Amino acid sequence: MNNRNLRLFLLLLIAFIAFVANNGAIEANIMEARNLTTAREILQKNNWLEPTMNGELRLEKPPLPSWIAAATMHFSGDENLSLLRLPAALAALLLIFFLFKLTTELTEDQLLPFLVAGTAGTSFYIFFMARDISWDIFCHSFMIGAIWLIHKGLKSDRNGWGELVGAGLLMGLSFMSKGPISFYALLLPYLIARSFSYRWKGVAEKKWGITLMVLTTLVVSLWWPIMIWFSHPDFSAQIAQQESAAWLNRSTRPFYHYWSFPVQSGIWAIIATIALYFPYAGPRIERFGNYAFLALWVVVSVILLSLFPEKKERYLLPVLLPLSLLTAFYFRYLIHAFESSSFAKTDLVIFRLNSILMALISFAIPITVVFGVKGEAIPGIGLLILIFTFFWGLTMFLVRAFLKKNPLWLWMGMVGMVLSVCLTLLPLASKLAMTNPNYRSYKELRHRDDLKNVPFYFNGEIPGKFIEVIWKSGHQVKGWDPATQPQFPGTFPIVFLSNENPTVLLSAEFQAIHRIEVIGHFDGNMGKKGGNIVLSNFVTIIR
Repeated sequence: MNNRNLRLFLLLLIAFIAFVANNGAIEANIMEARNLTTAREILQKNNWLEPTMNGELRLEKPPLPSWIAAATMHFSGDENLSLLRLPAALAALLLIFFLFKLTTELTEDQLLPFLVAGTAGTSFYIFFMARDISWDIFCHSFMIGAIWLIHKGLKSDRNGWGELVGAGLLMGLSFMSKGPISFYALLLPYLIARSFSYRWKGVAEKKWGITLMVLTTLVVSLWWPIMIWFSHPDFSAQIAQQESAAWLNRSTRPFYHYWSFPVQSGIWAIIATIALYFPYAGPRIERFGNYAFLALWVVVSVILLSLFPEKKERYLLPVLLPLSLLTAFYFRYLIHAFESSSFAKTDLVIFRLNSILMALISFAIPITVVFGVKGEAIPGIGLLILIFTFFWGLTMFLVRAFLKKNPLWLWMGMVGMVLSVCLTLLPLASKLAMTNPNYRSYKELRHRDDLKNVPFYFNGEIPGKFIEVIWKSGHQVKGWDPATQPQFPGTFPIVFLSNENPTVLLSAEFQAIHRIEVIGHFDGNMGKKGGNIVLSNFVTIIR
C-alpha cells in the first residue's frame, strides 16, 4: 500500500470511529426528536412535500434532512438510533472529503490534505454533530463542497463550467438543508477572505460559468419555498416573521460570546489558538499556504456570527472548518521544522508543552474513570482493561514523541486520544448521565399493542420540549385542558398525559362517568428527578 492509499485508509478509519462507533450511546436530544418525528410522519402520511411535526405543518426549515431521515427510517425502522444517525455520519464523511479536496487546491504539499481532514474529523463540534440527526452537518457539508468546487473552478485554466455548476448544485442542497444559514456563516466569509487574499483575477473570464452556478443554485434552492409560499401564503409569512424575530430575541448573548471559539475544536484548542496569533504563526504557515486567507476566513466567520443577538455553540460549526485548516497548516510547519532542524526555541517550547500536556491528560483519564465513576456507570473489567490499554499506550506514545521531537507523532497521539474516547468512554456517557432513580422511558408506550390506535392527549398546550415525549412514545399528541374544556371534544378511549395526577385535574362528575386507569408515572429526565416538568408525566387511559 503506497502512502496515498494508506492515508485514505487511515482517514476512513478515523471517520468511522469518530462518527459511527457507539453513536447510539446517547439518547436523542430535542433537535433530533423534531427531525425524527417529522420523518416518521412523512412516512405515516406519505406526505413528502408538506411535512408535519405532531400533526402541525413543519415548514420552518427546508425538508432535505427530514427526507433523508425518512428514507433511512423506511429501511431501518424507527427503533435503532445508531442506524438513524448514519446519514449524519455520511454527511460528516463528505465534509472531511471536501476539506481534503479543498486543501489540495490550497497547497501543493502532499501531507497537508490528510492532516486537515484528520484534524477536522476529530474536532469536537464536528464529530459531535456527525452523531446528531440535525440540519447543521448537512448544510455545512454541502457548502464546503461548493467552496471547494468554486475555488477549483476559478483557479482552473479551462472555463470551469463543470466545477461551477457542481458548486451551484451543492449550494442548492445546502439551502434545502437549512436555508441561507451556510451562505452567511460559511460562504460569505470565504468570499470576503478570498477577495482580500487572492483577489478576483480571472473571474471575468468565468462569468458564464458563474452565471450558470447562480442559476443552478436558485433552481435547486427555491422550488420548494416557492411552492410552499403559494400553498400556504399566510403561514409562510408567519414563519418568516417568527424566524427573523428568533435571531433577534431568542438565546441572546453579548457580542463577544463567540470569542472563545477555539474551545469548540476540543483537543486542538491550544494549537488552534497559537495558529491564530499572526506575528508568530503567519510567517511559519505562509510557506505552505496563504495564511492571510485562512486566518481571515476564521475571523470574518466569527465576526459575522457575532453580529446576531441569538448565539448557540452549535452555530460555530462553520468556523471550525477553516480553523481546522489553519491548525493542520501549523502542524505541517512544525513537522517540517523539526525534520529539517530549523525550528526556533519558541517552536520547541510550544511542541514540548503540548506533548507533555496531552500525555498527562491521557495518563489521567483511566485514573479518573476508576476513582470518579460511581454506581451503575462503573465499567466492567473488560472495558476497564481497554481504557487503560488505549490511554496509557497513548501516554507512552506521546512521551516518545516528546523525546524524539516528532510533531507528527504528537498529531497522531492527539487523534488517537479522540478516537479512544469514542471507542471506550462514550458507552459510559448515558450511564453517567443517568442519575435519576425514577427515570422511565416513554418508549415503553410505543410497544404496547393496546395503545396502538388510541389517540394521545396532553393536559393543555403542547410545550416545545414535549417533542421528546412525542418522539419516544411513538404517538402524535393533541392538547386538551379539562379545566377549560370540561366536555372532551372527541371520543373515548384516550391516553391522557399530565404533569399532575389526573384524579386532581379531572372533575368529580367526569370521573363518575368515566373509567380512569393510571398506567404509571413516566419521567424522561435522565439527570435529575423531575428536572424538567414537561418530561415528567402521569400516563392515564380514560374510557
